[in-house]
Amino acid sequence: MRKGLFPSLAWQNIRKNSKFYLPYILTVIGTVAGFYIVNAIASDEGVLRLRGAAYVKLMMFLGIIIIGIFSVIFLLYTNSFLMKRRKKELALYNMLGMEKRHIAGILCYESLYVALIGIAGGLLCGILLHKLVTLALFKLLRFDVPFGFTISTVAIKASVILFTSIIVITLLFNLVGIRRAKPIELLKSSSAGEREPKSKWILALIGVLSLGAGYYIALTTKSAIRALTIYFLAVFLVIIGTYCLFTAISIVVLKQLRRNKKLYYKTKYFIGISGMLYRMKRNAVGLANICILSTMVLVMVSGTLSLYLGTEDMIDRFCPGQIVPQITINSESKNGFQKDIMIEKIKDIIEKNDGKITQFEDYTYLAFVAGKGENYYHTNIENGFNADFAQLCFITQEDFRKVTGKETNLEENEILFFSDTMKDKENIRIETGDYTFDFTIVEHLKSFPSVGNLTAIVDTGYAVVKDEQVLRALYKGQKSAYGEKASGLEWVAIIDTDLKEDDQIKCAREIGNLSQEDVMGDYKGLLVNTRAENSADFYATSGGFLFLGLFLGFLFNMATVLIIYYKQISEGYEDKARFEIMQKVGLPKKEIRCSVSMQILIVFFAPLAVAAIHVAFDFKLMVKLLSLFYLTDNRLTMLCTFGTLLGFAVIYGIVYWLTARTYYKIVSA
Repeated sequence: MRKGLFPSLAWQNIRKNSKFYLPYILTVIGTVAGFYIVNAIASDEGVLRLRGAAYVKLMMFLGIIIIGIFSVIFLLYTNSFLMKRRKKELALYNMLGMEKRHIAGILCYESLYVALIGIAGGLLCGILLHKLVTLALFKLLRFDVPFGFTISTVAIKASVILFTSIIVITLLFNLVGIRRAKPIELLKSSSAGEREPKSKWILALIGVLSLGAGYYIALTTKSAIRALTIYFLAVFLVIIGTYCLFTAISIVVLKQLRRNKKLYYKTKYFIGISGMLYRMKRNAVGLANICILSTMVLVMVSGTLSLYLGTEDMIDRFCPGQIVPQITINSESKNGFQKDIMIEKIKDIIEKNDGKITQFEDYTYLAFVAGKGENYYHTNIENGFNADFAQLCFITQEDFRKVTGKETNLEENEILFFSDTMKDKENIRIETGDYTFDFTIVEHLKSFPSVGNLTAIVDTGYAVVKDEQVLRALYKGQKSAYGEKASGLEWVAIIDTDLKEDDQIKCAREIGNLSQEDVMGDYKGLLVNTRAENSADFYATSGGFLFLGLFLGFLFNMATVLIIYYKQISEGYEDKARFEIMQKVGLPKKEIRCSVSMQILIVFFAPLAVAAIHVAFDFKLMVKLLSLFYLTDNRLTMLCTFGTLLGFAVIYGIVYWLTARTYYKIVSA
């Protein structure tokens, strides 16, 4: 054969099969562009010099790994769709006299063209969009926008190596498949799988148990740390259940419907149920993939959007003032902490920097971890290690009044209490080593102000006690149980000034450099937080998560659209012959079209419906995980989740409308 024949045939094949190749090449371009952009941001030295850049670098590194893994799996998966439609064509080449090595040569040139167009086009798009995406990222992170335009050679090299390797791997898979298959098998491959699907009861049972277990974990997990440790187990179970749902459970349900003679032998149900049986067999894995990708998009975008929109609330909880000093008091020392002297020192430092205090609040609190029983807490760590744990925080009613402005008049052994898990209790007991406290709950508070830098990993119970004498008695109790590991009393000041952010940070550092020699008494540690510095870190984290969520959401959405497109085309070619057969046996064209349209609608929107159910069950787990970032606004999270689902459903519907038109053109031709 002429040397120039293979390149020419390969190019003609791509043009002739443009409805299959064009979406595939566009997908390569999109994934290459995405991989280049994330790589370029991660390796940009200008970005790494900014405040909070460490979080951005971590997010981009995660993005590189996820996009890389996604690209390998998804491009191999879409290549299988592509080759399935081309097997008959390649078989004809073989039967017309071409040897398999000639067909292999054509496939090599096709892969070369895809690589050249896809990788070069992706890099060009990535380079052009890099600056725009960086500007959007910096807007989210509230960074100063840098000037200049750069091209990352590191990102180009990484992109070329990764995607060249992927295309070579797909080519090897195709060559192995062609080498092993016989021409007659290739010709019949498009009609393979027409036997009636069998009821796979064991697989269906596994699916039900997996989904049930995943949903049970999501609904019953109570603490954030527990949610963190078992989240991926729940995800794994739901993924298994989703595949079983579409491949086995759906077949079992349809066959049970077919056994209902009164229902099945009505024309519209007869065609519908029979058609759905074969559709589910052909499309089960594809539908499961669409469902899982849709769920990932919904969870990622809604979770990261909630995190970003709730950033100000998180900052308020973590750092309620511009400058927040916190001192661990050494209660065992005779030279006790001198709060009044400390306050004077802080005022002197702010005045020295030409500043004025506009708001000053201070309070003392005690927080320690305890095991949790039905209506009591305990510090018996050895016996209670496997029990539920909670964090207890105590503050006096005087300090509670300072922070909230709410007047209280507690008697001995009376408390105000706030806890998500003890809402129905009238009394609680706290067993701490040598001391036992029995408190009457006068009022269950609906909320509690931010106190210290308490972790959100475990459930927290907040209590307002009568006075500092009760607070110190509680300290002695947990000290007798925990010894050297006991928590200390913490003094916190919340300070607002008229200083600029840089001057606030300077004052905070000077306050942090104060020592016990400054006649403040004895204390164990001094930590000073500033809202300015924490704001940069929080926005770098939440903005980085949102950017990554939107970026990956776009890629997963693109994957979903492509799978749907290929599925609709495959359905069209397979249904074309069935349309003709049903018309020949006398069924009205209108009734056939109506029945098939209903099947297509059910098959198409089933993944979206199941994804919405997955997200609904996942909501509680997501709320627990977000609490690790100090986000406790569940209403915001719910609105973001609902809004994301609504927006995704609109996009999904538009994709259906566009791909359905292609389907009906094929069927009607």
